[in-house]
Parts: sequence; structure tokens; C-alpha cells
Amino acid sequence: MSGCIEEPLQAGHGGQRGRQSLTGRQSLTRCHGRGGARRRSPARSGSYLAPPDRLMGARIVAMHATSEFVALTSVRIGSARFRVGSWQGRNDVAYLAPVTAASTLTPPVLASVRDRLLHQGFKSVITAAVGPPARHWLVDDGFSIRSELTALSLDLEASGGLEHPGGRTRRARRRDLDGVLRVDAGAFGPFWQLDAEGLHEARTATPSSRWRVIRSPEVTAYSITGRAGPTGYLQRLAVATRSQGLGLGTILVLDALNWLQRRGAQTALVNTPPDNERALALYQRCGFRVEPDRLAVLHRDLT
Repeated sequence: MSGCIEEPLQAGHGGQRGRQSLTGRQSLTRCHGRGGARRRSPARSGSYLAPPDRLMGARIVAMHATSEFVALTSVRIGSARFRVGSWQGRNDVAYLAPVTAASTLTPPVLASVRDRLLHQGFKSVITAAVGPPARHWLVDDGFSIRSELTALSLDLEASGGLEHPGGRTRRARRRDLDGVLRVDAGAFGPFWQLDAEGLHEARTATPSSRWRVIRSPEVTAYSITGRAGPTGYLQRLAVATRSQGLGLGTILVLDALNWLQRRGAQTALVNTPPDNERALALYQRCGFRVEPDRLAVLHRDLT
């Protein structure tokens, strides 16, 4: 998911692969090393990534509880498996993420999951973003669509050399957490905001991940990128309001795509609400293509 302003690249904000720097102020988007640069206007981006059903099983790994985070619980019912927990730290709303194929979401399985959540004290449940097959089973079980997301994909193997952001990003550290959460809260509406547990989930949802911030005295922008086998996910991207117009969002996208290429990923996925035209334009300028099927976040009362 992304929540950022995309703006003109400025001196030092990018470079050719092989770390050849860009020089001078440049009002150009250079997501690809080939095909030339394109002019673009500021674009606000906001989305939350969850992979299509066919990829869900590949992206999930076990989470471990720490003193700061409450791990999501892995629940297995028959051949179906879910990750469940509280949504945004609320005691009355559960978070439900199907892990196995949509065909495992049979009526008896979903009824059992609902009973379990109800007995744990939850009054309603919100799902992770799911594709059409899982949505079909959930809607038949009484779930309703809370929000839809446009999914986009990028063929990394066909992308050729990508512009390199140089040394403008660094690895995020534990001490950056408060600043990251402040940036996230300013970039997203209440429904999409992450708390510390949600951020931990985004970072650990794939076997390997990359958590980056822009180099600056304080946190001004951050991103989380994940990889599961040949598939990469731009999980989260946010830029502080006061730092918009500096090209930070573009730097983080380039950082993510370069990392995925180095790790051998073949495809990159991202998503954004369908009415976020600026975000869609941003990703399409960077080579992403809109997938025909939308993802959906669903909701259901348990009482």
C-alpha cells in the first residue's frame, strides 16, 4: 500500500543502474533505464497490498510474538488455514487473512472461523484484501465488500535496467518506528492506517522483506517491500505531507524495484484504490499494468 506524493526528481535523487548519478534539478520520472524519461505532475498514492489468491500461500510465514507486537495466530480448520488477530488493535473487530486456496473456504469452514472469533469476544471481522475466488466464497457466507483495490503488476524481467536511487535510502531501524507510524498516519485515512502490529505484519508477511527510510535527520518517507519466490510486493509506501514535492516517493519505488531485481523476482505487484487516479498514473508510468480483477476487503458482523 502506498500513501505518498510523487514529484519531480531533484539532484541526487536517482541514478542509472551502476550508480551513475543524475545531476541538476530534473522534472522527470525515470523509472526505467530504457524508453526515456517522462514528465509528470504530483500524484498522491494510497493502497494496501495483498496478493491474489494464487499467490497467497507463498507469501505467508510464521510470525513470532515479541514484547512490542502481538503475533497473528495461525488457525487451521480442515484443509483451510488463516491468520487471525485484532484489526488495528481493536478488541471488538477481528482481522482475518485466508492463507490457503479459495476452494478451502467452504461454508462449514467459514462458520467455524466465525464461531471461533465470536467466542474470542469479537463482534465483527474485516478480511485481508482477497481476489475474486475468495471473495465469491466470502460473499456467499454473508460478508459484504468494504473496499476494493486495483491491482497492478510489473514484469521485472522485461523491464531491463532500472534507475538506481543511489544512497538516498537506508535500512529502517527500531528507533525509526515512532517516526514511521507518524508518517503513515498522516499519509492514510483511518481505515488504512497501520499501528505497530500492522506494520510488523507487513514486514513479516513474506519470507524476505526490505524496510527502508529516506536518509534525513527525521523520518520523512518509508517503504516496505516483500518477496516470496519469484513475486515481489510493494507492501507499503508513505511520504510525510511536509516532505511532498521532493521526489521521495519515486526514490522509494526505485529502491524497491532494484532490490526485487537483485533478488531474482520476476514480477512486482502493488495496489491502490480504483478512484486514486494519480497513484494509478504513477505506477503505470513506472511500468506497472492494471490487472483485470480487483482485490476486495470484506466485512461481516459476527453477532
